[in-house]
Amino acid sequence: MTVLEKDNKNNWGKWSTPEKTEMFVTLDYDKDKIVIYSREIQHYTIVEYFDKEVTKTDEINSYLCKNQLGTPVKISFMTRIDQGNKPQLYVYFKDFVFCYDIVEEVTK
Repeated sequence: MTVLEKDNKNNWGKWSTPEKTEMFVTLDYDKDKIVIYSREIQHYTIVEYFDKEVTKTDEINSYLCKNQLGTPVKISFMTRIDQGNKPQLYVYFKDFVFCYDIVEEVTK
């Protein structure tokens, strides 16, 4: 996990040093929700499904969500094509962004 934050002048800083972390993510289309089971459990209700974006370097599936407090959050699942199809999860708040590298585990 790494974090990007805005400073007091509303400028984006630099990504923090990556920290090893373990989490579990569920994406439930039937219930329109995403839950990130990290150190703190994060619950998001999907408000809007965005069209998939495909570029030369990335495939991006994004969702406009709201957390438990009603704060708008954009969540993106990215596949970094130019980095050996490395999957990542981005959680975009107004003043900070969380980025997680993902090891995918699909359950039946």
